[in-house]
Amino acid sequence: MHHDTIGVVTVTRGRPQLLRRAMDSVYRQDFDGTIEHVVVIDDDPATEEAVRSAPTRPGLRVTPHQVPRPAAERDEPPGDRRRVYPRLSRLFNTGARVAAAEWIAFLDDDNEYEPHHLRGLLDCAWENGAEAAHSGRTMWYADGTPYLDPLWHTVDDPAEAARIYQVMCDKGVRVPGTNILLDRADPRPPGGAFRTSSVIRAEDPVSLVDQSVWLVRRELLLRLPIPETFTEAEHAANTAPDDLLLRTLQDNGVPIVSTGEPTVRYYLGGVSNRITQPVP
Repeated sequence: MHHDTIGVVTVTRGRPQLLRRAMDSVYRQDFDGTIEHVVVIDDDPATEEAVRSAPTRPGLRVTPHQVPRPAAERDEPPGDRRRVYPRLSRLFNTGARVAAAEWIAFLDDDNEYEPHHLRGLLDCAWENGAEAAHSGRTMWYADGTPYLDPLWHTVDDPAEAARIYQVMCDKGVRVPGTNILLDRADPRPPGGAFRTSSVIRAEDPVSLVDQSVWLVRRELLLRLPIPETFTEAEHAANTAPDDLLLRTLQDNGVPIVSTGEPTVRYYLGGVSNRITQPVP
């Protein structure tokens, strides 16, 4: 039994119904320590009211944190990863700074935790003496249908999506015939290239830990924050903030452990993938 505190950082903008689903899944955690849910609101005053009116309970503190956008970012086109990913990194790092907890977990506003998610992560970190742990996830369409297509979800080209899906099945990351995806952070050889799942080759180590499956000591995140700038090559490989967090931890020799359990419900349709609805 560990009585550490966990801060859950959620970044949100203009999706109060989805956010409420995510918040309800934090409310339902069976972890018996203190949870602080820091909801970082990307320049959206209306959402702050939704956060303040969400239910709370003993052991759960909800902290809305409004971040106004600078003028240059107010009217930008939606969905441009070159703008979205650096801002997400900044807002995730802001949430880690705002939180007062000993550990930081993340939860995207369109995903959900299974009830034992945080407890399982903290147990895993303690059992292994690690400062960074992650879980796996189950994959769902936005409408709640399981995502069973044999196509890798972050790749637009169907042939390439099928190739990477097969590579990930061969490596044990995707479990064929199910919607289970077991995130993994294989060691990289010294000087080895970091390749995201969107461009992985059969001979590459797996470098895939989704933002919503992480648990990292807050002190470590403050010392090694998520990088907030992205190169053109990183954008071309669909490198997201969670990829840069993983690479940063690995480059600094931080041991990373996994629960091996799919305890996050990951819904498709976010900025890293374009899949929205199941094909009839």
